[in-house]
Amino acid sequence: MTLVPWRGAILLAALIAAPVRADWVAGWTAAPFPATPVLTDHDVRDYDDASVRQEIVVNAGGTRLRVRMTNALGTAPLHFVAASIEIDGRTVTLSFGGGASATIAAGAALTSDPLTVPVKAFQRSAIDVRYGAGAVPAAHLLTVTARYPDGHTRTARGPALAAAVEVDSGTRGRVIVTFGDSITEGARATPQSFTGWPELFAARLTTLPGNRDWSVVNAGIHGNRLLRDGAGPNALARFDRDVLAVAGATDVIVLEGINDIGWGNAKPTSNGPVTAEDVIAAYRQLIDRGHAAGLRVTGATLLPFRGSIYFTPAGEQVRQAVNRWIRTSHAFDAVIDFERAMADARDPSQLAPGKDSGDHLHPSDAGYAAMAASIDPRLFRTR
Repeated sequence: MTLVPWRGAILLAALIAAPVRADWVAGWTAAPFPATPVLTDHDVRDYDDASVRQEIVVNAGGTRLRVRMTNALGTAPLHFVAASIEIDGRTVTLSFGGGASATIAAGAALTSDPLTVPVKAFQRSAIDVRYGAGAVPAAHLLTVTARYPDGHTRTARGPALAAAVEVDSGTRGRVIVTFGDSITEGARATPQSFTGWPELFAARLTTLPGNRDWSVVNAGIHGNRLLRDGAGPNALARFDRDVLAVAGATDVIVLEGINDIGWGNAKPTSNGPVTAEDVIAAYRQLIDRGHAAGLRVTGATLLPFRGSIYFTPAGEQVRQAVNRWIRTSHAFDAVIDFERAMADARDPSQLAPGKDSGDHLHPSDAGYAAMAASIDPRLFRTR
């Protein structure tokens, strides 16, 4: 075929201008959070002229990456001066529409320009954001290190502006979103060890030949509930943003409801008692919304909680009824039986001693490891 010169030039220009095909998948996420007051003496909220660093693990590999910043639950525009990501020992400056600084509108998110940089699955990384004066981010509370112009440094829980790292994977492996409360977020695990059950499950997948291109991301929020706002918006309110909008999402694991059951039945005058039917109705909503978006929805049984701050016999009856429904209703596409993996053989209403962090609600590092080990990857291969 012979091209007329000017037609050949037009074709060449079109090929050059054509967008690069991308298979963006989430390699790390943190669910957005509203602005919160300082809760303990160790919390940090003073970001005036500070550079704030958050360490993360990116669970997907690829050839390019981009970082999504969030002000989704902010009530005012949020400005930052500069941002960078450190990956594989190399620090790379992020740009936003070609510029180093940016302002995120209230209720919005902002994605960086793509960076051509190799990313290995399960790679430890860090994001640094430099703020100007008066910055009050509304973002997920993580362990961050804030460095100030006078040389002072603080490491504590504080809002971390980055909400996702997305990787151009070049493949179409599964992206599993783990959706829940503090037990999913990894509360009481060794700090900065990345030993929550989602992270340990992700690490395990990298050792399995058929699952190495899968990604597991964490959408847990400490203190979150299904039915009522607690720490962050309730699960029904945040599901679209924190699960359905995750880049490349194919699956969601739902482990949530113990805070509703615990607080609702321990303090019925302020919260109202929560029944098994209430929790099940919420699960059905999440299942329907997940299926409508093409996701596979896996349910996880609720862990024992006898001895915890909000345990009651009434709440225990609700938990058992909910777990029976999860196992037998076939409403979920698959079931992970975390209760069976974590219960004390002598008293199934409480955590096994070696798997209990000490508050009788949250697992220890060994407990989180047992949860991750109990998940069969084959559950996600069939519907």
